[in-house]
Amino acid sequence: MKKPIIGLTTMYELRDENDRIILNHSYLDTIRQFGGTPLILPTEGKAEDLKALVELCDGLVLTGGADVHPSRYGEQIRYENVSTNPTQDAGERLICDYALAQNLHILGICRGIQTMNVYFGGTLYQDIPSQIDTTVQHSMAPPKHRTEHECIVVPGTPLHQLVGTDVFQVNSHHHQSIKDLAPGFEVMGRCGDGVIEAIYYPSKPFLWGVQWHPERIWDIEPSSAQVFEAFMQAV
Repeated sequence: MKKPIIGLTTMYELRDENDRIILNHSYLDTIRQFGGTPLILPTEGKAEDLKALVELCDGLVLTGGADVHPSRYGEQIRYENVSTNPTQDAGERLICDYALAQNLHILGICRGIQTMNVYFGGTLYQDIPSQIDTTVQHSMAPPKHRTEHECIVVPGTPLHQLVGTDVFQVNSHHHQSIKDLAPGFEVMGRCGDGVIEAIYYPSKPFLWGVQWHPERIWDIEPSSAQVFEAFMQAV
């Protein structure tokens, strides 16, 4: 049986006068591990080219990366550490347009959950340490192959049904998070300080977002493996 093709969005950077697209290899390894064929999607280029690539996909992963520009949710940049790329924002919006038009199953990871929330009309905290009173380290120090804090699961949600536990461990590599949840979404998990860790869109078969990076810890944290298993099963 043909392996499902999973599109993976990429970071877009201009550094030293050289444009580049970047994708951490752990995404590729994880998609292969769970039975898919990864397809790298640039987040720049002509709309018709992006559309043609998305049409090849059976599922989509919105990956991590730079901050979504606050203008996308009606704000100005408020903090010096907000790092954005308008080209990537525009490209990912087109990719979301095409993926949703095809009714693709979508998993958003880290920036991906934020992209998803903003796309559907939500807002973000631009900098957690500046806007939320918390002692949790949401931008954890190395090593990366470990967990950092708890995710408290909302009872009765698909995530709760999937993992069969009220609490599990996640890693944390972000300084932004969901502020106002987009219309139509529901929360599936939170950190102990209230930061949203997982969301879903009930009227779609599989439209999930997670704030942590399950592709980095699925081999040491069963709940992260189950997220990928559920995504691939849906695809």
